Amino acid sequence: MRSSVLALLPCAMLLTACTTSVTPAFKDIGTRTGSCIDRGPDSVAQQFYDYQIAHKAQGTSGLTGLRPYLSDSLSKQLQKASTSPDAQNAFMRGNIFSSRADGADSAEVASASTIPNTDARNIPLRVKLTQGNQSWQDEVLMIREGQCWAVDDIRYLGANSHAPSGSLRQAIETN
Repeated sequence: MRSSVLALLPCAMLLTACTTSVTPAFKDIGTRTGSCIDRGPDSVAQQFYDYQIAHKAQGTSGLTGLRPYLSDSLSKQLQKASTSPDAQNAFMRGNIFSSRADGADSAEVASASTIPNTDARNIPLRVKLTQGNQSWQDEVLMIREGQCWAVDDIRYLGANSHAPSGSLRQAIETN
């Protein structure tokens, strides 16, 4: 009887170890003030591009519909830019979410499944954009706000970019 109790002791300790909670790499992933899309970073990015392509978003028009996809800080920066005196310049009247002023007809966001760190706070994803027979790549920076992923910046990688700077945030700041 004593030997059977001793044999069960390691099993009980092993079972206890399996039920202990694991502390994440970081405790606070921030908060979010706006509504959001509850999916992974690549899915949210794809939905963002699909929405803005379907609605032909130009400049800062249509920000209300795009709000669930945008980070709180990018949304505030875009709202501020929409009321600035430079809001009517060529860049701000074009498609600010793409290297090309007239935007894209389709977008294909790279999968985030190859990203090894599931505790990541931000993930850059390549996006293949196409308009007619022309295609180019941009990069979308996804950040984690609360339990949601949101677009925080877009880096213009396409040739002949209409943006005055290398990223959406930089372009807005220079306007």
